[in-house]
Amino acid sequence: MSGDPGQDFWDYSLAVYGRDGVARACLALQDRHGLDVNLLLFCGWAGAQGVSLEAAELAALDDLVRPWRDGAVAPLRAARRWLKSQTLAPAALADALREHILAEEIRAEEIAQRVMAARLPARLDVTPPAPRGTSAPQRTAANLATCLMALNIERTAADTADLAAVLRGCHPEVAPLDAVWLLGG
Repeated sequence: MSGDPGQDFWDYSLAVYGRDGVARACLALQDRHGLDVNLLLFCGWAGAQGVSLEAAELAALDDLVRPWRDGAVAPLRAARRWLKSQTLAPAALADALREHILAEEIRAEEIAQRVMAARLPARLDVTPPAPRGTSAPQRTAANLATCLMALNIERTAADTADLAAVLRGCHPEVAPLDAVWLLGG
């Protein structure tokens, strides 16, 4: 841990997102529900920090970062995705531009995470200790489930499977069936 919450969250996110199945699961949830991948990763990071998040907090956090997501991240993502399927420009030129836009999209995601991470230290100061026997995977699972509830997303079996993949990315020691069980699925 660097002592910089923004850097710590970013480092955590890069590690988790790079684990087997996590990127696919996060993107599936994003594509199905418009769910912010950074919010999912925040749920895991908070759980690892000992914080159980409430629905109102997650909804407020989503509202806080929405202007940045809508004004910076989403347009970059849309341009990058469009360039992948366009046929007007030569493929090599479009691919080079797409790679450049991807780098800027990642920078925009990092900025969004820094905004989000700035909210957790204040939360740590007022969070009562987790109940005895509550593990980091249990907190993360509860945070992920609460996130969907906060955003009024009715969870499907596919969502539970994807959330389980995210949970396992956050906590690789959790077995696949245990991840589904922790999520109440």
